[in-house]
Amino acid sequence: MRKFMLTLALVCVFTVASFAAHIEVWQFSMANEFARIIQDLIEQEFTPKTGITVSFTAYPSEGFQSKVLLAMVSGDAPDIVTGPVDHLVEYGIRGSIVPLRKEFREELEKIEPRLYSGAGMDHNGQGFGVVQVVGAITGFQRTDILANVGVEYPTTWAELQQIMPKLKAQGHEVAFGYGGPAASPQWGAYILMKQHGGGFVDTVNYTSLLNDPGTIAGFKEYVELYTVHKMPQEINYANMFRTGDLAIFFDSITAYAAVDRSAPELAGRWSYGLMPGTPRPDGTIDHQTFMSATGLAITKTSKHKKEALAFIDWLMQDDIQTKLMEELTKQMPGAMWVTGNKAALSAVPLRDADRVILDKQLAVSTPYAYFPGSMVINRYLEFAVHEVLQVGNTPEQALANAHNLTEQELRQKLAEYERFIKRLL
Repeated sequence: MRKFMLTLALVCVFTVASFAAHIEVWQFSMANEFARIIQDLIEQEFTPKTGITVSFTAYPSEGFQSKVLLAMVSGDAPDIVTGPVDHLVEYGIRGSIVPLRKEFREELEKIEPRLYSGAGMDHNGQGFGVVQVVGAITGFQRTDILANVGVEYPTTWAELQQIMPKLKAQGHEVAFGYGGPAASPQWGAYILMKQHGGGFVDTVNYTSLLNDPGTIAGFKEYVELYTVHKMPQEINYANMFRTGDLAIFFDSITAYAAVDRSAPELAGRWSYGLMPGTPRPDGTIDHQTFMSATGLAITKTSKHKKEALAFIDWLMQDDIQTKLMEELTKQMPGAMWVTGNKAALSAVPLRDADRVILDKQLAVSTPYAYFPGSMVINRYLEFAVHEVLQVGNTPEQALANAHNLTEQELRQKLAEYERFIKRLL
């Protein structure tokens, strides 16, 4: 009898061990130190509660997409991949990512309310990913300089244009860093185009919006910041903000950490500023900006899809993300990772007043929406900016050229992607 019971116990242990799932996660563009913090928390809290073990591995952004695509083609993909919106939807539209809104609708509807918008990953209603981290372009202001000059941080672009001469007269500039002519100008232009009700591409009908009246108005206002109002085309924001050569600049929200560390003597003399906006017909101000997002997605080849979703659900919970933000601050001082979890924004290392502004900026912005070929086609808007600033074309001419090229490229990409798109619809 004792021998039978021992045998039975061994069988039970072997059975449990056999059915315990192990999932593999490939993390896009994360420091190895932060990946270890996450791995430790997994082993402390997730695995003991669920029995699911996890390998969490960080990879640099360079070459990551090629690595993922090769793994998917060879059938050796991990259970979960992360990446920017355009990467995840590119995988999904080719049939390599689980459409969460179709296969796990109820579970996804419980997860998403905790997070900032993942609209960019919801291509054709598929829901190819869950928001993990967010980024955006926003404003930075030297509050002491504005006070000395006697001006306030602008609410609208018209107000910005009004105060620029006063600031210039005192030796202070206003400029874009990221989003300016020297660093991805398509995203600076995109902000004003969206605020005017325009856009880049209609992602439902796959047609260019570069000939839309709102797009033209926003694009023209953007390039005139340089041609009419003489905004600097290239800046070193860290040095120029510290010296006062820059009173206001626009850049990624994570530039906050760089300014905070490089210029400790400015403590209390600068802050975030909500992106200047454009008045709407109803009298409100549209402050939306270009917002980026990195998401978590489940691969089609995963043998543990439910367990993978359980891990994503756990990872993006309020308390887990808060712990991770707190540990990141302790173990990696100066690092900045803006979680996609709304509640955990309270643990991101920001001053309270700046946290309020960042929350407002993220709340009014949505990620850039994917369309077939978007990683290639968006360069035409960049070319249009340079046509105006370097060649001397009018904004209307430059945008018309970009519109025609975008339409041609879209037709080619639609032919290339037709079989994938039909399968989704």
